[in-house]
Amino acid sequence: MIEEKDINFKSNSDNSFDVYCDLLKGKLSIKTCVEGILFVAESPVNPKEIAGILNADPQLVIETIKELEKEYFETERGFIIRKIGEGYRLYSNPALGEILKEFVNTNIKIHITQASLETLAIIAYKQPVTRTQIAEIRGVKTDSVVISLVNKGLVKESGRLKEPGNPIIYRTTNKFLEILGIGSLADLPPLKSSE
Repeated sequence: MIEEKDINFKSNSDNSFDVYCDLLKGKLSIKTCVEGILFVAESPVNPKEIAGILNADPQLVIETIKELEKEYFETERGFIIRKIGEGYRLYSNPALGEILKEFVNTNIKIHITQASLETLAIIAYKQPVTRTQIAEIRGVKTDSVVISLVNKGLVKESGRLKEPGNPIIYRTTNKFLEILGIGSLADLPPLKSSE
């Protein structure tokens, strides 16, 4: 178990967070700080980023996250910590799925066409990939579909190939992993061989 250590924040008058911490006499436990950051995070947060904010050792941040995960599980909390890619974020406990769905009375979904779904699958399994490579696999032009996936935040530009025309290469994003509820691309189901 991690010892409750106090964090002494750097004094920087330009940072409103430091001003807030000064109000709290400049000391908070690392557990409180990590939990607070995960609570307000809109997307998964890398432990190194948290460590940088807290001026703490990244390994201590990871150990703190693991301790919080265990604590939430053992006390049957309404939320859990999930690892998505290289980051962590708080999510509602999956066991509450039906209750929360009824409470919210809606199921937020990203509308995705069949063409978008096929293109997204190609990018997910073949990345990094260019629009031309996607079009060769699908047999049709995919420019507008790829742009739509970028606009939805499911795909991102990740550089250019060093070949004539320098085509843009695409990869999936952490939002893609988050929506699928997987931690990394290695968690994607294997492709079935076409025999």
